Amino acid sequence: MRKIFVKPRDLVVPGTLLAQGPFKNGRGTFREGNRIYSTVTGLVEIRGDLIRVIPLEGPYIPEVGDNVLGKITDVRFSNWSVDIGAPYEANLRVQDAVEERIDLLKTDLRKIFDIGDIIYARIKAYNEINQIDLTTKGMPFRGGPLRGGQLVMITPSKVPRLIGKGGSMINMIKELTGTRIIVGQNGWVWVSGKNEELEKLAIDAILKVNRESHTGGLTDRVREMLLKRLAELKEQGIIEEIPNVNKEGKVENDDG
Repeated sequence: MRKIFVKPRDLVVPGTLLAQGPFKNGRGTFREGNRIYSTVTGLVEIRGDLIRVIPLEGPYIPEVGDNVLGKITDVRFSNWSVDIGAPYEANLRVQDAVEERIDLLKTDLRKIFDIGDIIYARIKAYNEINQIDLTTKGMPFRGGPLRGGQLVMITPSKVPRLIGKGGSMINMIKELTGTRIIVGQNGWVWVSGKNEELEKLAIDAILKVNRESHTGGLTDRVREMLLKRLAELKEQGIIEEIPNVNKEGKVENDDG
């Protein structure tokens, strides 16, 4: 018998029966026979046949395939150490960061990524001895670190709420503030705007989602907050105009 007893984003507690049948159990779960149960209090996430529970609190626990933001903490002979907010530092090897072969004896890796740089990467491997391997191949911005902007950290379990259904929440924040935003599944968020005020406004909206993620009507409240603050910025002469938006918060053109 194949059956899922919960829905995505359901809040569950330890011991909750999640599914029965040939499903894969991810982090935050355990299998007993052909049944999968939760081991933590958190939010259900279902990816195809994989079922996992993201803890409401605590550090980010890596999952292979996750896209994350990280900060370079050390440059070694053939790899970089990367902080991704997990209990253990991650590792990015040269062959997982550059397409061409390079001579390590003649190449200063700091010219590719240096200490303090912010990178966007994917979890390539995570094993039982807590070794976390990253790759930037096939990822946006793989040619170098993210320049400028600000880094914000939210609870990893609240990332789906920040993104919203079909990207609705994060796209609304991007469009109304005119900012570039990259969300890592580790709860790290990079924000870059045309000016400091718009960056700050986007960050305030992100932190509001983080604080109020389990409340109803959140999209409306975030939109109202953004429009109110944008009106204030226009009065102060910091921005020239406020975007036209529909009830879903999507920016509309004046010509229809």
